Amino acid sequence: MNFKDFNKKIQEQFSRMQQTGMLFRANVSGQDLWEVYLNSFKTKLKFRDPESSEHDCNNCRNFIKRYGNIVAIMPNGEIESLFSNVTEIGEYSTSALLLDASIKNERIKDIFLEDYKMLNEKLNYESCKKNQETYKLGIASNFKKYTAEEVATFGVVNAETVYEFNHFSIDIPNKYVNFTMKSIEAIMAGYRDKANVFERAMEEIPVETLMLVKDLINQNSLLDGGAHLPAIDKMIEYKNLYNKIEVNLNAFCWATTYNLHEGIAKFRNTLIGVLCVELAEGTELNKACENWNKRVDPANYMKAVAPITNKQKEEAQKFVEENGYVESFSRRFAILDDIKVDEIKHINNGDGKIENVSIFDDVKTKSTRHKRNEFEGVEEVSIEKFMKDILPSCTSVEAYLDNGHKNNMVTMTTSEDKKAKQIFKWDNPYSWTYNGNLAGKSLIKEAVKSEGGIVDGVLNFRLAWNDGKNSNDGSDLDAWAVEPNGTRIGYSTPYRKNKRNRSQMSGQLDVDNTNPGGKLAVENITWIDKSAMQDGVYKLWVNQYSERNSQGFKAEIEFNGELYTYSYDGMVTWHVKVAEITLKNGEFSIKHLLPLSSSTSQDIYGLTTKQFHKVNLVCLSPNHWGENNVGNKHYFFMLDKCKTDKAIRSFHSENLKTEVSKHRKVLEILGAVSMLEPTAKQLTGLGYNATIKDNVILKLKGNFKRTIKVIF
Repeated sequence: MNFKDFNKKIQEQFSRMQQTGMLFRANVSGQDLWEVYLNSFKTKLKFRDPESSEHDCNNCRNFIKRYGNIVAIMPNGEIESLFSNVTEIGEYSTSALLLDASIKNERIKDIFLEDYKMLNEKLNYESCKKNQETYKLGIASNFKKYTAEEVATFGVVNAETVYEFNHFSIDIPNKYVNFTMKSIEAIMAGYRDKANVFERAMEEIPVETLMLVKDLINQNSLLDGGAHLPAIDKMIEYKNLYNKIEVNLNAFCWATTYNLHEGIAKFRNTLIGVLCVELAEGTELNKACENWNKRVDPANYMKAVAPITNKQKEEAQKFVEENGYVESFSRRFAILDDIKVDEIKHINNGDGKIENVSIFDDVKTKSTRHKRNEFEGVEEVSIEKFMKDILPSCTSVEAYLDNGHKNNMVTMTTSEDKKAKQIFKWDNPYSWTYNGNLAGKSLIKEAVKSEGGIVDGVLNFRLAWNDGKNSNDGSDLDAWAVEPNGTRIGYSTPYRKNKRNRSQMSGQLDVDNTNPGGKLAVENITWIDKSAMQDGVYKLWVNQYSERNSQGFKAEIEFNGELYTYSYDGMVTWHVKVAEITLKNGEFSIKHLLPLSSSTSQDIYGLTTKQFHKVNLVCLSPNHWGENNVGNKHYFFMLDKCKTDKAIRSFHSENLKTEVSKHRKVLEILGAVSMLEPTAKQLTGLGYNATIKDNVILKLKGNFKRTIKVIF
């Protein structure tokens, strides 16, 4: 059996390895493999130089040192090398067995990838072009005729014969060749990070911890936890598979993460992954949940449902039943007919008397779209002056619904049984729930949120590509920004979530995607603290890192509740400027460098923004009805045909009176599991906290028509 047969067997084995679609490198050096190869031969025939043997060939040595550690992870989980299944080759059989044994027992250290520039300019295996389907690694053979001087030196050759020398060589598909401007090391580092972080998660996070976190999410102990359920479920699936494997655990991690999205592969480094690690390392349950909720929403972290025990649940149930509160927690949406004149008295006309609530007639409104800047210069009045001097004489009120009102949407609830025992700190059964959910959500925003990105910063720049229409776009696009002081934010800067750094101005790239893998790819840059941001221009653009088969992108910019969307349908070959945001005296303005793809109006609770909508009811929040004066005062402008289409909480534990709030933990869960499903009739509209600076534009009819801006 000659060397040609040996190399043919290796080529056949390599074809078998390619069928897995993934190639890797084992953690063994090429020099070590070369020494195994040379030492495998029992007889070392001298050839030319007395210090060498016929197997000691520069071309073969270079091949084994560069490619000898290529491996594949087969469907059964076993590792195979170039030398696996290479049998019946005479004197080379021992070489194949020893090389294979030296490789397959090692851990995986990297993916396998060759560089086109190296093949074309330095390695010189063959003349090559970018449009080839396959590329040759190594030199198959070469020919040589010796001179008389060489014959005299070597002795074992003659000058008349043309000698053919055969060497190791294989052919690789172009999918294993890097044609991008990105270095191979950078590409491999991405795969290496995914595999290493995934393996740490498999080793450090028990499946019991994952199941516990799933339970915490389902009982609403983790703010916004539902967005992370898909990741938890996926990790439970992978952890169960990992626990069944007895050997090649490292190979399982590399094979699993090869085409796996970073959000799952790097689960351990995500917000929800950090929580799992804390619990796995022994952090007390309540402390771990508090840490999570502070990280997710520092302002509202106490609203989450605390983990409870069976004993707490039993005690709460006993208290509610024994003290006559069972009917009190059976609640529904409040409707206009519930609001009786003798119950709600809140408009002060200045003479010390309390007037009845204003309920307005059926005035038809036009659906004319407006821009907010059209109202600059209109009369501004305080909410106190409006309620005291203007509202009593109005026959109709219309409110301008803006994109920024999504967090102002409020819905009123009440008890099913009006005679039920009061549970609140005030003397009526009414309560309210603010809800920022939109009826029509941004696909990009939701995708960013699902990847753990922040979507409610003071300034947000989102990028998406490979959407439903272009699901074969495997390009690597990057969102970039530069701040007024020249600080750049992007994948190669320190200001990335995985590096846990934010710029001095609070900016960060918190979602980065390098390979769509057949799914919608998103990236996200966000600034979270306007007070830290310097006045000046913030430039936003999209950069092509790896064009592959680029088919364009979509982008969104959001600030002050305004959402601007862009669509770029051409091939992304370099930089594409999207917009410039100017911050001056605390106010943002925008210069569009790409045309807007659509109107910036949105749907909120079934109503279209950028329009005026009829107000059915103006009132204070129930905690300030009648003689009540409990907590912050809210002003409600209930809108006609305004309806939440999401289930809402019917009460909040912070509003419960003292004797009931002793069981706050359990009642928080009760409030979460007894959410009110939307109904046709409900009182929903705009709500304003008197302690928070805000404004609303109103169109009034009465003694005369006017448009005013009410300041809170």
